[in-house]
Amino acid sequence: MKQRIVFRVQLPCSKCPKKAMKVAAEANGVVSIAVDGQQKNEFVVVGNNIDIIKLAARLRKKVGCTDVVTVSQLQA
Repeated sequence: MKQRIVFRVQLPCSKCPKKAMKVAAEANGVVSIAVDGQQKNEFVVVGNNIDIIKLAARLRKKVGCTDVVTVSQLQA
C-alpha cells in the first residue's frame, strides 16, 4: 500500500530542514521526500507501509513540533 503523508514541522533553526529530511529518509518504507508549503515547513513523504505515528514521534523528538496534515493512498 503506497502512501503519501504530509507533515508540518516547526523549524526553529536553519539546519532543521536538513535534519528533518534525514530523519524522514531513515524511516522504513520511505521512497521519496519533498519540501512543500509557502514557508517550506511541510514535508511530503511517499512510501510503502510507513508507520506514521513512529515517524511523527521521531520528527518531534529530533526536530520539533510536528503535525500530520494529510494521509492518502496512492494508486500503484
